[in-house]
Amino acid sequence: MTELTFAILKYGFLALLWVFVWLAIRSLNKEITAFSPRPSRARRRREKAAREAVSVSPQPTAPRGVSGNAEHNAGPTLLVVIDGPIAGVSVPLGHQAITLGRAASNTMVLDDEFVSSHHASVAPDPDHARWIIHDLHSTNGTVVDGQRISSPTILEPRVPVRIGATTFELR
Repeated sequence: MTELTFAILKYGFLALLWVFVWLAIRSLNKEITAFSPRPSRARRRREKAAREAVSVSPQPTAPRGVSGNAEHNAGPTLLVVIDGPIAGVSVPLGHQAITLGRAASNTMVLDDEFVSSHHASVAPDPDHARWIIHDLHSTNGTVVDGQRISSPTILEPRVPVRIGATTFELR
């Protein structure tokens, strides 16, 4: 075998090795990004459209003699799923706690591998007419307005709460 043939084979195998390494890294990257809980492009578009619709929609005027804060004082009446597998689903808020998790015994069942069987509960605070969210020692945690919570937290209207791939808010 000539020296030129040997050099061509050596560099050819080296190039083939680097192509294999690049393909393996690309495959791993695709696997990781497929399971990462980042918002998709479609979700970001929907959220942007929702924000624009809320900021553009005219506010209803209150009849004479009715305070403009009457709706604000009444508090939220719905728990609305704004993103995830069950987006659009809403649960009316009453005087009972709403439980969220994978188990069928929950008020809202979230079929997601990143959700614990009894993940969190949203309960009314009877003394102050507000709602409090409790993380029920879940493995992956509950995120309120971008912050993972470890203790009961007051849940304000229109503040996003993420549990696994599901995001909801009070309205």
